[in-house]
Amino acid sequence: MEAAELGSFLRTRRERLDPAAVGLPATGHRRTSGLRREEVAVLAGVGVSWLTRLEQGKANRVSADVLSGLATALRLSRTERQHLFALAAVHLPADVADSTLDPSSQRLLDGLDPNPAYILDHHWDLVGWNAAEARLFPMLDHAGERPNLLRIFLTDPDLPTLIGDWEHEVERLTRQFRAHRTSHPSPVLDELAEELRAAHPIFEAAWTRHDVAPLAPKMRVLRTPAGTRTFEQHRLALPDHDGWLLVVFLPAESG
Repeated sequence: MEAAELGSFLRTRRERLDPAAVGLPATGHRRTSGLRREEVAVLAGVGVSWLTRLEQGKANRVSADVLSGLATALRLSRTERQHLFALAAVHLPADVADSTLDPSSQRLLDGLDPNPAYILDHHWDLVGWNAAEARLFPMLDHAGERPNLLRIFLTDPDLPTLIGDWEHEVERLTRQFRAHRTSHPSPVLDELAEELRAAHPIFEAAWTRHDVAPLAPKMRVLRTPAGTRTFEQHRLALPDHDGWLLVVFLPAESG
């Protein structure tokens, strides 16, 4: 925890905030610009003395709930919220992250065509894909608006035929999912893990081994109606969306 830097960041965010922006009267004598410490404490639901310790860099630790309250009270942007949690060395709860696929991200997906590509959010829901991805995985046409990758993998009857190493791929995804859940803790991910463990023995067996795996490139062999196709699959983090992944399939070089 970078206590001094955290304190300076909180103080400067407080001093830049217009009282009118948070519904407070701007009248009356204010010795400094921005909000008073007492006002932020009320808005954030924390004690004034505790906020004072934070701003003075005297706190050794702070909870995610306190940070979330301060971020809301100080009207922090997504980037500022991420910075605040990073300074405190606290995981940013995935459930407060942005879940909206912006137009630029969809243009990125469309621009990758004819290479199949999709984007996973912090809950491993597919929030967008391009036409090539829909052609490669036709089940996406009837999977709903935000299908979950693991649910599709474990429930779609066509995937074991399409993916030659389906069982191995389920185990690999399970290991990667466990690592992701640790890095981006969320009650939604906890509930998803318990749901899949109860419904799918193959997931339960892989989960109880407690193995983890990186998001490394992998050769994927898919048995499509047009013939067998080999791809190199890449998973890339999206820096403007914490916990999101861009997944791209590149045709494997022959020879």
